[in-house]
Amino acid sequence: MIQPTSVFIKTVLKMPVRSQCYPYLIKILDAFFSKVKMDDSLPHCNNRNEFDLFLIDSNGCNWQNLIPADLLALAKVKPVIVFNAQSDAICEKNLLLNNFKGVFYNNDLPEDVFKGLMRIINDELWFSRKIISATFNEVLAMVSRFEPQSNHDADSEPEALSNLTKREKSVIYLLAQGANNHSIAERLNISDHTVKTHLYSAFKKTNSRNRIELSNWAQRYMAIRLPLQN
Repeated sequence: MIQPTSVFIKTVLKMPVRSQCYPYLIKILDAFFSKVKMDDSLPHCNNRNEFDLFLIDSNGCNWQNLIPADLLALAKVKPVIVFNAQSDAICEKNLLLNNFKGVFYNNDLPEDVFKGLMRIINDELWFSRKIISATFNEVLAMVSRFEPQSNHDADSEPEALSNLTKREKSVIYLLAQGANNHSIAERLNISDHTVKTHLYSAFKKTNSRNRIELSNWAQRYMAIRLPLQN
C-alpha cells in the first residue's frame, strides 16, 4: 500500500484553462496526502524521493506510440499515474507494460476518479479490464513461444549500447524525449548537420530504420542507464 504522505502533480506548461477534474482531484489528494505539490516540471532528481506518488497531466500530449523517456524511468522507481488524458492520445497497454499504475481520462466522472485513486493507493492498478486481460494474454502467448537465444544474440544489444559514443547517446536520449534535430543541436551546442551524422551512425549501430524505432530502442535499453531529466 502507498503510504499517504506526499504527492506531486506535474501540470501542463502554460495551459490556459485547467481541466474541470483539477479541483476535485486536488480535493481528494488533500484528504489522503499530507503534502500535495503542483508544478509544470518534475522536481530535480535529488528531490524526487520526497514524493510517494506522481500524477502526470497528459493534456495536449500524444503518447499513443511513444512515452517520454524521463517518465518511463520515473515509473520504474515511483508510482506514476497519467491523468487528464485524451482517449486517442494514450495507449493503455504501453502504460501498463511500462509500470504505470493507471490512467484517468479528461471525461472521467468524479466518482470514478475517486474509486481509481483508492485502488492505486491500495497498490492496485487502474486500467480497463479489457486492456489488462488482453495484455496478460499477449504476454502469456509471448512466453509460451519463447525459445532461449544463443549467447551471441543475448549479448547483441549490450554490445550495440557499448559501441555508441557519449555524444551519440546524448543525441539519442534527447530524441527519445521528443526533441527535433534543431532542438538537439541547440541543447548540445552542435550543428544540425552534426546531429544528422550522429543519428545516422546510431541508426546503423542499433539496427533502427527510423526515429521511432531508435526512440523505442533507447527507451528499452537506455532509460535505466541515463539520468532522469531535471
